[in-house]
Amino acid sequence: MTGKFGALLARRTAWGRSDAISRILAAANAPGVLSMAGGIPAPDSFPVARLAAAAEQVLSRSATAALQYAPAEGITAMREAVAVRAGETGAAVSPERVIVTSGSQQGLDLLARTLIEEGDQVALDDPSYLGAVQVFRRAGARLLPLPTDRDGMRVDVLEHRLAVGARPKLVYVVPHFHNPTGGVLSEERRRLLAGLAERYGFLVVEDDPYGDLAFCGGRLPSTDVHSDRVIRLMSLSKTLCPGLRVAGLTAPDGLIGELVATKQSSDLQTNTFGQYVLAELFADPSFLPAHLARLRVLYGDKARATAGLLRERLPWLTFDEPRGGLFFWCTVDDPLVTSEPLYERALAEGVAIVPGAPFCIGEDGSRLLRLSFATLDEEQRREGVARLATAFEKARADVH
Repeated sequence: MTGKFGALLARRTAWGRSDAISRILAAANAPGVLSMAGGIPAPDSFPVARLAAAAEQVLSRSATAALQYAPAEGITAMREAVAVRAGETGAAVSPERVIVTSGSQQGLDLLARTLIEEGDQVALDDPSYLGAVQVFRRAGARLLPLPTDRDGMRVDVLEHRLAVGARPKLVYVVPHFHNPTGGVLSEERRRLLAGLAERYGFLVVEDDPYGDLAFCGGRLPSTDVHSDRVIRLMSLSKTLCPGLRVAGLTAPDGLIGELVATKQSSDLQTNTFGQYVLAELFADPSFLPAHLARLRVLYGDKARATAGLLRERLPWLTFDEPRGGLFFWCTVDDPLVTSEPLYERALAEGVAIVPGAPFCIGEDGSRLLRLSFATLDEEQRREGVARLATAFEKARADVH
């Protein structure tokens, strides 16, 4: 540890240190750079007119309450809205089992600070979501990486690890359109995971920001229909907007009080005004189905157009076409080029991508990369792929 104040820093500050997320966000916002990096929603996905109308309604009817402090667990109307949505996509949940958080990332942090002690084991897909890896490592957890495929976490491998002595306190999954792999945890694996949670006493943490963004077919029910040992993180950032920083967390009765206490010591409360605005939107039962239907068409069209362009211009890139979500998970199929120098060359050409290694715990991510198709329009998409083609040729030439 270096620097003037290094000796004052707590030991845990180094455990989860990573600049990967900050690099992604910085690249996405750099002047002149076309970003195929971060999971940033398309600008035209935001329901601006409906948000404006809801904000006006809130200020005209409930301004004093909406601009005031609120309970740490969230305002009643927002907790009720989250409970209804949870029941539509999983097991029935009472509002008393809901906490309104400042994004799902805060939910992860609350769980880690409430449940994880140094040395506790957390099982998760390998590769996995960067933000979760960072939170769990910073809490001092020992990570138990598990292989994953198109049907999500290899729960059969988890079963074997448990049988030979592994004892994770949490098993973390992204059940729909996993970030970064795009996998969808199958119904069979959800049942098995729930059964293992009951048998071995761990908690399942379902982080599900992409479940409503399926391009065809419906979403599978949450694992909580098979077990009450499930905590759900219900982001609204990808489906409504990230700027309000309002999300939901559902947890078993016996954990809610402790999680609320942790939250209160952290931030006192989540954005009151944002909660009132979103509760106003959710009060219209026709809003969310119509809005989500529009998003599925928007992102499905973008994904298919991007897939065609990648196959046409980048034959050295292999991938499964996304079934939902915001990403392509790709392999660089060339023996001379790996993803890190390609990332550097791409950035120099003015297009941002994400190399695969930061997502990987034990797996070799040197030939993997993640591309987002969400934010670019048609002209930008074509230009971004053209720049990436140029970057590849220059990265390949560097090897000679």
